[in-house]
Amino acid sequence: MTCQELDRLLYPYLDGEFQPEERLDVETHLGTCADCARRAEEERRFRKAVRHSVQASRAPASLRDGIQLGLRREQRRTAQMQWLRMSAAALVVVAVGGGWIAIRPEERHRFAADAAKRHAKPLPFEIANAPPEHVEAWFDGKLDHPVAVPRLSHAEMKGARITNVTDKQAAYISYETTPDQDVQPGRRVGVFVFDDSGREVEARALPDLQMNTLGSVNVAFWRDGELVYELVTDLDEADIRKLVLQKGGTARMSNAPRPSEPSLPIRQVSDVP
Repeated sequence: MTCQELDRLLYPYLDGEFQPEERLDVETHLGTCADCARRAEEERRFRKAVRHSVQASRAPASLRDGIQLGLRREQRRTAQMQWLRMSAAALVVVAVGGGWIAIRPEERHRFAADAAKRHAKPLPFEIANAPPEHVEAWFDGKLDHPVAVPRLSHAEMKGARITNVTDKQAAYISYETTPDQDVQPGRRVGVFVFDDSGREVEARALPDLQMNTLGSVNVAFWRDGELVYELVTDLDEADIRKLVLQKGGTARMSNAPRPSEPSLPIRQVSDVP
Protein backbone atom coordinates (compact mmCIF):
# COMPACT_ATOMS: atom_id res chain seq x y z
CA MET A 1 0.00 0.00 0.00
CA THR A 2 1.32 3.46 -0.94
CA CYS A 3 0.91 6.73 0.99
CA GLN A 4 -1.51 7.97 -1.69
CA GLU A 5 -3.70 4.90 -1.22
CA LEU A 6 -3.64 5.38 2.56
CA ASP A 7 -4.69 9.01 2.13
CA ARG A 8 -7.90 7.79 0.46
CA LEU A 9 -8.55 5.08 3.09
CA LEU A 10 -7.53 6.81 6.33
CA TYR A 11 -10.89 8.27 7.33
CA PRO A 12 -12.96 5.11 6.67
CA TYR A 13 -10.30 3.23 8.66
CA LEU A 14 -10.54 5.59 11.63
CA ASP A 15 -14.34 5.43 11.45
CA GLY A 16 -14.18 1.65 11.89
CA GLU A 17 -15.71 0.84 8.51
CA PHE A 18 -13.06 -1.74 7.49
CA GLN A 19 -13.26 -5.49 7.91
CA PRO A 20 -10.34 -7.19 9.80
CA GLU A 21 -8.54 -8.24 6.63
CA GLU A 22 -8.81 -4.72 5.22
CA ARG A 23 -7.50 -3.17 8.46
CA LEU A 24 -4.42 -5.42 8.23
CA ASP A 25 -3.22 -3.73 5.04
CA VAL A 26 -3.64 -0.22 6.54
CA GLU A 27 -1.96 -1.11 9.84
CA THR A 28 0.96 -2.78 8.01
CA HIS A 29 1.60 0.46 6.13
CA LEU A 30 1.28 2.58 9.29
CA GLY A 31 3.89 0.34 10.97
CA THR A 32 6.42 1.01 8.24
CA CYS A 33 5.68 4.71 7.36
CA ALA A 34 6.41 7.28 10.11
CA ASP A 35 4.72 10.16 8.23
CA CYS A 36 1.43 8.29 7.74
CA ALA A 37 1.55 6.99 11.33
CA ARG A 38 2.00 10.54 12.63
CA ARG A 39 -0.85 11.81 10.52
CA ALA A 40 -3.14 9.02 11.72
CA GLU A 41 -2.25 9.79 15.37
CA GLU A 42 -2.92 13.49 14.95
CA GLU A 43 -6.32 12.71 13.44
CA ARG A 44 -7.15 10.40 16.37
CA ARG A 45 -6.22 13.13 18.93
CA PHE A 46 -8.28 15.71 17.05
CA ARG A 47 -11.37 13.47 17.04
CA LYS A 48 -10.91 12.71 20.76
CA ALA A 49 -10.71 16.42 21.58
CA VAL A 50 -13.90 17.12 19.62
CA ARG A 51 -15.82 14.34 21.41
CA HIS A 52 -14.61 15.61 24.79
CA SER A 53 -15.71 19.16 23.96
CA VAL A 54 -19.18 17.99 22.96
CA GLN A 55 -19.60 15.91 26.11
CA ALA A 56 -18.41 18.77 28.36
CA SER A 57 -20.98 21.15 26.84
CA ARG A 58 -23.99 18.84 27.29
CA ALA A 59 -26.86 20.26 29.34
CA PRO A 60 -27.36 18.93 32.87
CA ALA A 61 -29.49 15.80 33.12
CA SER A 62 -32.24 17.68 35.01
CA LEU A 63 -32.50 20.26 32.22
CA ARG A 64 -32.61 17.57 29.53
CA ASP A 65 -35.34 15.72 31.44
CA GLY A 66 -37.36 18.92 31.83
CA ILE A 67 -37.11 19.68 28.12
CA GLN A 68 -38.17 16.14 27.19
CA LEU A 69 -41.12 16.31 29.61
CA GLY A 70 -42.21 19.62 28.09
CA LEU A 71 -41.98 18.17 24.58
CA ARG A 72 -44.08 15.16 25.56
CA ARG A 73 -46.72 17.42 27.14
CA GLU A 74 -46.84 19.61 24.05
CA GLN A 75 -47.25 16.55 21.82
CA ARG A 76 -50.13 15.31 23.99
CA ARG A 77 -51.76 18.74 23.99
CA THR A 78 -51.46 19.00 20.20
CA ALA A 79 -52.95 15.52 19.76
CA GLN A 80 -55.83 16.35 22.11
CA MET A 81 -56.60 19.61 20.28
CA GLN A 82 -56.61 17.81 16.94
CA TRP A 83 -59.00 15.20 18.34
CA LEU A 84 -61.29 17.88 19.75
CA ARG A 85 -61.34 19.77 16.44
CA MET A 86 -62.18 16.59 14.56
CA SER A 87 -64.88 15.71 17.07
CA ALA A 88 -66.41 19.18 16.90
CA ALA A 89 -66.49 19.00 13.11
CA ALA A 90 -67.97 15.52 13.14
CA LEU A 91 -70.69 15.97 15.75
CA VAL A 92 -73.22 18.66 16.56
CA VAL A 93 -75.12 17.92 19.77
CA VAL A 94 -78.63 19.33 20.03
CA ALA A 95 -81.42 19.06 22.59
CA VAL A 96 -84.57 17.29 21.38
CA GLY A 97 -87.56 16.50 23.57
CA GLY A 98 -85.63 16.83 26.80
CA GLY A 99 -82.83 14.57 25.59
CA TRP A 100 -79.68 14.94 23.54
CA ILE A 101 -78.92 13.60 20.10
CA ALA A 102 -75.78 13.78 17.99
CA ILE A 103 -76.04 14.98 14.39
CA ARG A 104 -73.24 14.64 11.87
CA PRO A 105 -73.15 17.73 9.60
CA GLU A 106 -71.45 15.75 6.84
CA GLU A 107 -74.55 13.52 6.65
CA ARG A 108 -76.60 16.44 5.33
CA HIS A 109 -74.00 17.07 2.64
CA ARG A 110 -74.10 13.39 1.67
CA PHE A 111 -77.89 13.47 1.35
CA ALA A 112 -77.75 16.77 -0.54
CA ALA A 113 -75.21 15.42 -3.05
CA ASP A 114 -77.22 12.26 -3.71
CA ALA A 115 -80.50 14.18 -4.13
CA ALA A 116 -78.85 16.66 -6.52
CA LYS A 117 -77.53 13.78 -8.62
CA ARG A 118 -80.94 12.09 -8.79
CA HIS A 119 -82.75 15.37 -9.53
CA ALA A 120 -80.41 16.00 -12.47
CA LYS A 121 -81.78 12.85 -14.18
CA PRO A 122 -85.35 13.67 -15.30
CA LEU A 123 -86.77 10.14 -15.06
CA PRO A 124 -90.40 9.47 -16.05
CA PHE A 125 -93.13 10.05 -13.47
CA GLU A 126 -95.20 7.21 -12.00
CA ILE A 127 -98.11 9.57 -11.38
CA ALA A 128 -98.88 12.84 -13.16
CA ASN A 129 -101.67 15.37 -13.70
CA ALA A 130 -103.11 14.82 -10.25
CA PRO A 131 -103.79 17.20 -7.35
CA PRO A 132 -101.57 16.96 -4.28
CA GLU A 133 -104.18 15.08 -2.19
CA HIS A 134 -104.36 12.28 -4.73
CA VAL A 135 -100.58 12.07 -5.06
CA GLU A 136 -100.46 11.63 -1.28
CA ALA A 137 -103.04 8.88 -1.50
CA TRP A 138 -101.08 7.20 -4.32
CA PHE A 139 -97.98 7.04 -2.13
CA ASP A 140 -99.91 5.43 0.77
CA GLY A 141 -98.82 1.82 1.20
CA LYS A 142 -95.97 2.17 -1.28
CA LEU A 143 -93.55 3.66 1.26
CA ASP A 144 -92.94 2.95 4.93
CA HIS A 145 -93.86 6.52 5.80
CA PRO A 146 -96.65 8.96 4.87
CA VAL A 147 -95.99 11.62 2.25
CA ALA A 148 -97.30 15.13 2.73
CA VAL A 149 -96.91 16.87 -0.63
CA PRO A 150 -95.64 20.46 -0.18
CA ARG A 151 -97.80 23.21 -1.65
CA LEU A 152 -95.16 25.47 -3.14
CA SER A 153 -95.93 29.06 -3.98
CA HIS A 154 -95.20 30.17 -7.57
CA ALA A 155 -94.83 26.52 -8.71
CA GLU A 156 -96.99 23.87 -10.33
CA MET A 157 -96.62 20.19 -9.46
CA LYS A 158 -95.86 18.08 -12.54
CA GLY A 159 -95.63 14.53 -11.23
CA ALA A 160 -94.09 12.15 -8.76
CA ARG A 161 -92.37 8.82 -8.40
CA ILE A 162 -90.71 6.57 -5.84
CA THR A 163 -86.94 6.86 -5.52
CA ASN A 164 -84.15 6.74 -2.95
CA VAL A 165 -81.89 9.26 -1.23
CA THR A 166 -78.72 7.37 -0.35
CA ASP A 167 -80.03 4.28 1.50
CA LYS A 168 -83.46 5.74 2.36
CA GLN A 169 -86.58 5.10 0.32
CA ALA A 170 -88.14 8.42 -0.65
CA ALA A 171 -90.93 10.10 -2.52
CA TYR A 172 -89.86 12.46 -5.31
CA ILE A 173 -92.24 15.26 -6.33
CA SER A 174 -91.40 17.43 -9.33
CA TYR A 175 -92.51 21.04 -9.87
CA GLU A 176 -92.02 23.78 -12.40
CA THR A 177 -92.05 27.46 -11.46
CA THR A 178 -94.91 29.45 -12.96
CA PRO A 179 -94.71 32.85 -14.73
CA ASP A 180 -94.38 35.27 -11.87
CA GLN A 181 -92.64 38.54 -11.16
CA ASP A 182 -91.18 37.21 -7.91
CA VAL A 183 -89.61 33.91 -9.08
CA GLN A 184 -87.93 32.96 -12.36
CA PRO A 185 -90.44 30.92 -14.43
CA GLY A 186 -89.90 27.53 -16.07
CA ARG A 187 -87.34 26.24 -13.55
CA ARG A 188 -87.37 22.64 -12.34
CA VAL A 189 -87.81 22.06 -8.63
CA GLY A 190 -87.63 18.63 -7.02
CA VAL A 191 -88.68 17.70 -3.48
CA PHE A 192 -87.59 14.45 -1.81
CA VAL A 193 -89.50 13.21 1.24
CA PHE A 194 -87.97 10.48 3.41
CA ASP A 195 -88.16 9.12 6.93
CA ASP A 196 -85.45 10.27 9.32
CA SER A 197 -86.70 8.95 12.65
CA GLY A 198 -83.05 8.28 13.59
CA ARG A 199 -82.25 12.00 13.26
CA GLU A 200 -79.29 11.46 10.95
CA VAL A 201 -79.86 14.66 8.97
CA GLU A 202 -79.63 18.16 10.41
CA ALA A 203 -82.98 19.75 9.60
CA ARG A 204 -85.43 21.86 11.59
CA ALA A 205 -89.12 22.68 11.30
CA LEU A 206 -90.32 25.50 9.11
CA PRO A 207 -89.83 28.41 8.84
CA ASP A 208 -86.20 27.40 9.46
CA LEU A 209 -84.56 26.23 6.21
CA GLN A 210 -81.14 24.57 6.22
CA MET A 211 -79.25 25.28 2.98
CA ASN A 212 -76.50 23.42 1.12
CA THR A 213 -74.92 24.69 -2.11
CA LEU A 214 -73.44 22.21 -4.59
CA GLY A 215 -72.03 24.06 -7.58
CA SER A 216 -74.96 25.74 -9.33
CA VAL A 217 -77.56 23.76 -7.37
CA ASN A 218 -79.05 24.68 -4.00
CA VAL A 219 -80.55 22.12 -1.63
CA ALA A 220 -82.89 23.22 1.16
CA PHE A 221 -83.81 20.99 4.11
CA TRP A 222 -86.66 21.18 6.58
CA ARG A 223 -88.28 18.71 8.97
CA ASP A 224 -91.86 17.76 9.81
CA GLY A 225 -91.63 15.38 12.74
CA GLU A 226 -89.81 12.26 11.58
CA LEU A 227 -89.97 13.28 7.91
CA VAL A 228 -87.26 15.30 6.18
CA TYR A 229 -87.99 17.37 3.07
CA GLU A 230 -85.15 18.07 0.67
CA LEU A 231 -85.79 20.64 -2.08
CA VAL A 232 -83.37 20.71 -5.01
CA THR A 233 -83.24 23.46 -7.64
CA ASP A 234 -80.94 25.88 -9.42
CA LEU A 235 -82.92 28.83 -8.05
CA ASP A 236 -81.15 31.03 -5.54
CA GLU A 237 -81.82 30.96 -1.82
CA ALA A 238 -84.14 33.99 -1.92
CA ASP A 239 -86.38 32.33 -4.53
CA ILE A 240 -86.37 29.06 -2.59
CA ARG A 241 -87.62 30.88 0.49
CA LYS A 242 -90.40 32.43 -1.58
CA LEU A 243 -91.44 29.00 -2.86
CA VAL A 244 -91.59 27.42 0.57
CA LEU A 245 -92.40 30.24 2.96
CA GLN A 246 -94.49 32.80 1.09
CA LYS A 247 -98.22 32.84 1.68
CA GLY A 248 -99.78 29.94 -0.15
CA GLY A 249 -96.60 27.90 -0.14
CA THR A 250 -95.78 25.56 2.71
CA ALA A 251 -95.38 21.89 3.53
CA ARG A 252 -98.59 20.21 4.48
CA MET A 253 -98.38 18.66 7.94
CA SER A 254 -97.90 14.92 7.86
CA ASN A 255 -100.93 14.30 10.08
CA ALA A 256 -103.32 16.23 7.83
CA PRO A 257 -106.24 14.17 6.49
CA ARG A 258 -105.91 12.79 2.99
CA PRO A 259 -108.29 10.68 0.89
CA SER A 260 -107.67 6.95 0.96
CA GLU A 261 -108.65 6.58 -2.69
CA PRO A 262 -108.46 9.18 -5.48
CA SER A 263 -111.81 10.58 -6.51
CA LEU A 264 -110.54 12.13 -9.74
CA PRO A 265 -108.89 10.42 -12.72
CA ILE A 266 -105.14 10.05 -12.29
CA ARG A 267 -102.71 9.32 -15.08
CA GLN A 268 -100.17 6.77 -13.86
CA VAL A 269 -97.03 6.27 -15.89
CA SER A 270 -94.63 3.34 -15.34
CA ASP A 271 -90.92 3.95 -15.39
CA VAL A 272 -89.28 3.07 -18.69
CA PRO A 273 -85.54 2.46 -19.32
